[in-house]
Amino acid sequence: MLLAAVSAFAGEGREIDSPAGPGSLAPAITGLNAERLILTWLEPADDGHALNFAVLDGNGFGPSRTIASGEDWFANWADTPGLFVLPGGDWVAHWLVKSGSSTYAYDVVTARSSNGGATWTKPVSPHRDGTQTEHGFVSYFAQSGSSAGLVWLDGRRMAAESDDGAMTLRSAVLSGNGGLSDEALLDERVCDCCQTASAMTSAGPVVVYRDRSEEEIRDHYVVRRTEEGWSDPRRLHADNWRIGGCPVNGPAMVADGERVAVAWFTMPEGKPRVHVATSGDSGRSFELADSLGEGSALGRVDLALSDSGFVLSWVDQVDRSGELVLVGYDWGGNPLWRERIEGIDAGRASGFPRLGMLAGCRPVVAWTGRFDGKRRVRVLRLSPGKACHGRSAG
Repeated sequence: MLLAAVSAFAGEGREIDSPAGPGSLAPAITGLNAERLILTWLEPADDGHALNFAVLDGNGFGPSRTIASGEDWFANWADTPGLFVLPGGDWVAHWLVKSGSSTYAYDVVTARSSNGGATWTKPVSPHRDGTQTEHGFVSYFAQSGSSAGLVWLDGRRMAAESDDGAMTLRSAVLSGNGGLSDEALLDERVCDCCQTASAMTSAGPVVVYRDRSEEEIRDHYVVRRTEEGWSDPRRLHADNWRIGGCPVNGPAMVADGERVAVAWFTMPEGKPRVHVATSGDSGRSFELADSLGEGSALGRVDLALSDSGFVLSWVDQVDRSGELVLVGYDWGGNPLWRERIEGIDAGRASGFPRLGMLAGCRPVVAWTGRFDGKRRVRVLRLSPGKACHGRSAG
């Protein structure tokens, strides 16, 4: 049973009946408007998987609907499908489809809905290299009312003997009619399997991701698109974490006009922690605002905008179990409140817990847990208390 602490939300946490069935995994939460969120997840279907969604409002979840299904999908705890709502109202969803026999040979596939998920267009891929290599860890930014910017990790160089075999970071713009434009290589050597984070600011899109230097330093970097095009990669913060393999622990980012917040996991010298940084100039510069969970953080961060700023979530380890920690911040990077949710699996079984916010400081979290002895996506909604309105975190 989940127990919400009393400090920030007066213990008023309520698990919501999940629309996801037994065996479900890989939840994601997208804001539809101030009063509604969209939950997506993967669920077993016939001999494959289906990508389903349901809308959450004050009365609970509406009916579950299927976006797409297939027998040849790549279903994974870390590289997960998602959904993005464009300013003009269209929805863009993506999932991953196997392209070859190799474990990590798969493509990103996208579809669009202009009627709230009732129907979807024929799927298209944002990449056209045709290699049987890894393509995934997608993030989005709003290019315009009808066009979506996509960013992903792209392994096409792993198939070319003349290249160094490094994972790359790439971007493209998907128009309303399914056409591709502005295809770009953003970084030619990045970490193999960490999530990417993208957001649109008042000065253009910003992308944050885990880089990989020749010396195996895997710190986070930033690229921005300006009138001159995409900027050169710039290090977000000098963590100097040297690690010989991918930690599978990517960043999260949110933006509101010129204001940007980024959170990420790092572990230099074997000391884990979660960092939070903010920007007031559309990502041109960042200032470290907070460091949390030193010695106990497992990472798997997420961020969501709130009425007063933004909210961070991450997985922390307590003894042998896990807890999901939520902290609310103002845009000055000052912590306002803190909440812990017990009973989260510390291992891969819980996946990457996802965070959404409803108006009035009402956080909603989703993760992969167990219900009636079976794996299933679970959802918890927390009720606001005085801490959401400016009391300092304890």
